[in-house]
Amino acid sequence: MKTRSVRTIFLFTAAASVLNLLLSLLFVLRLPDRVPTHFDENWVCDGYGSRWTALITAFLPLLFLPVLPVLTKKHPENAKPNAVMCLMMTVYLIGLNWMMLQVSSQDVQLGEQADALAISWLLPLLFAFMLIAVGNYMPIMQPNGTMGVRIKWTMENENCWRVTHRFAGRLWVVTGLIMAAIIVISMLCKVQDRLWMLILLFEAVTVD
Repeated sequence: MKTRSVRTIFLFTAAASVLNLLLSLLFVLRLPDRVPTHFDENWVCDGYGSRWTALITAFLPLLFLPVLPVLTKKHPENAKPNAVMCLMMTVYLIGLNWMMLQVSSQDVQLGEQADALAISWLLPLLFAFMLIAVGNYMPIMQPNGTMGVRIKWTMENENCWRVTHRFAGRLWVVTGLIMAAIIVISMLCKVQDRLWMLILLFEAVTVD
């Protein structure tokens, strides 16, 4: 049953990655030959280029796809949590791709500010949901040398590994929920600063 569920997740991930590329190609074909391709820190357009550059992010999920078979072969005992983590990363990359396509499709000229609401708020929100999903599977991850909290104590003691990942999983879930709540509140209150960047920094320092 475990092997079947992992295969199902992999097939879904592969299908989503391929469909994302095909739909992105159709989307790009509808764009003008030159589109905004570079923005400064305030999302002010400072560079134009070929519309085909917008496809770069569409290939990222496909490049990430081979990771799951490699991890499954190397650590079959962690097939299920690895599959879920790869799926969530693929969903995140697909979300990033379409948010970048949305920005590239805007009719902004050099020196004009683009509407980056999606990538400024929805992308961090998607990242928060990814933390919650992955955190739920960390407690069942078995000791390995590739993924997880790999420090001296966890690698040398199986009980330490189990306790550490049970705690880390809960921490990831709580952090994701806090991030999601703050991001939603900030959106509703129309906060215009880069609060979400501070949230991500707090998450990186606290969780990692």
